Amino acid sequence: MKILNKMIIKEFIPNFFASLAILVFVLILNRIFELINMIVGKHVEVWIVLKLFLYNLPFIIFLTIPMSVLVASIITFGRMSSDFEIAAMRSAGINIVRSIFSMTIFAILLFIMAFFFADVIVPYSNHNVRNILTQIVRMKPSVSIEENVMKWSYDNKTRFYFEKINKDNTFDNCRVFQNNSVISCADGEIISGNEKNDVYIKMQNGMMLDLNGENDFRTTDFSQMTLKLKMSESVEENSRDERGDREMNVAMLMGNIKAIEESYKGKDSKDQQERKKRSIYRNLTEIHKKFSISFGVFAFILLGSIIGVSLKKSSLALGFTISTVLFVIYYMMLVLGEQFSDRGAVNPSLSIWFPNYTTILLCAFLIYRLLNKVEPVDMSFLNRFKRKR
Repeated sequence: MKILNKMIIKEFIPNFFASLAILVFVLILNRIFELINMIVGKHVEVWIVLKLFLYNLPFIIFLTIPMSVLVASIITFGRMSSDFEIAAMRSAGINIVRSIFSMTIFAILLFIMAFFFADVIVPYSNHNVRNILTQIVRMKPSVSIEENVMKWSYDNKTRFYFEKINKDNTFDNCRVFQNNSVISCADGEIISGNEKNDVYIKMQNGMMLDLNGENDFRTTDFSQMTLKLKMSESVEENSRDERGDREMNVAMLMGNIKAIEESYKGKDSKDQQERKKRSIYRNLTEIHKKFSISFGVFAFILLGSIIGVSLKKSSLALGFTISTVLFVIYYMMLVLGEQFSDRGAVNPSLSIWFPNYTTILLCAFLIYRLLNKVEPVDMSFLNRFKRKR
């Protein structure tokens, strides 16, 4: 039995790392195109974009570890099933379910690896990604603006359109729609603020159209005007020590919760208690996400093994197809759970863990089916016996 378990793990490990490499490559493709556009289209320095790319990798790896486990489990046990090794094990009296559960021992190592990424590497990388983006916007404020595209500001109060943006952050032909006003100008410059991560549009030789009613409007010509566009969440300088909830480890988040409880002492009004609940839940959500996604390796290694045993044929494409469908459903439940807990509607211990609860229940059902599977009995010998009589 130990030899069999070693053989399964020996086959699982290369499948896991191959799946991880493929999934990481697929997920970073979209980011690569965005980063190339920063270099070519926005003229951001290559070394800054390279740093941004490297700091984005840990979160992508962390997200793909559970899915890689699922793919590798399906491929490993599916290959054994298609080569009739599972049938041989059954005929030899080997308990298939016990062999599947033996994989959970290896899953402990994967859980430790995933949680290390979640609690140590990902918060650090997220913090640096945010700092680098702040630095990029300060150096190249036009990075967050595209040519010939109508966009909204971060606070959804202003729409703007630029026909052409030059390398030196100057522009040609701009339209800004704000409240009941339409502002247009022939040229100007995009500059960043001194204190916040906002973008200022210095407009020259333009006209402002104020709409006071259906047929009532007023036009005003101007030689120079400066507008502020809120392009992202306000953050401090790029050397800031302040961190968002996704930039903290479990210890920092627990400290945040204690600070929130201290700050709301003696505040017993309904609104204050509701704000306190939402603030605490947001921090608890991030804590539970670290554990829940890491624990997903146990659920997926079990689910993938059971699915693989049930397959008659196995291939890399089939493993990825099944895994993608299952993981999309899992991730959708996780995102919905995160939204509910962030709003203070559902406790994170329920909403964030719901995808794992569902996966474990599905595994229990499939194991029950596997244990109670009855092969049809060959009755042909009875027919031969009847003919002889």
